[in-house]
Amino acid sequence: MPGTYPNKMPAYHASNDDNTVHWPIQPQVYYEGVNEGDEIPAVDFNLTVQRMIMFVGATRNYPGLHHNDRVAQANGAERMFLQNNSCLMLWERVISDWMGIYGRVRSATFRITNFHLSGDIIHVGGKITKKWQENGLNFVELEMLSHTPRRVGMTGTVIVALPSTKYPTTTPMWDNDGKATVTCQ
Repeated sequence: MPGTYPNKMPAYHASNDDNTVHWPIQPQVYYEGVNEGDEIPAVDFNLTVQRMIMFVGATRNYPGLHHNDRVAQANGAERMFLQNNSCLMLWERVISDWMGIYGRVRSATFRITNFHLSGDIIHVGGKITKKWQENGLNFVELEMLSHTPRRVGMTGTVIVALPSTKYPTTTPMWDNDGKATVTCQ
């Protein structure tokens, strides 16, 4: 059964005997091809109970608030809700799909303003608010928003480094002190 990629690129099967879904590789985004004010493609995430429990297992953050409605309700929430790092994982998915394999996230800041509850459809998107070059790197600042069915659920900014069309496979790597090293792959 074919699926759809966020940018409406259809998935395909290699043959009728192969049940593996193959997703096309998204085109690489380059610094020269983006402008302040551009929006990045948004994605809607259905927070099913299964997805919520998979997040708990992936992060090993086991408090019942995040996988059990009764525990969440006993602590004042309407239903189980995503933990902070899982909310950031939604952003990471949207950003990595947009920026391509040679882009890198430098930093992220966020504020959660509303629970991301099981059963919600969370709409995640962003836009470029700033673009600059520094020490040979090409930076873009994204203003990110997550919308719950009730209101904005999370706001913040993410800074990413994008490759240049002059050096398309140049990728920045950061050390523990935040100093970048540029590597070619």
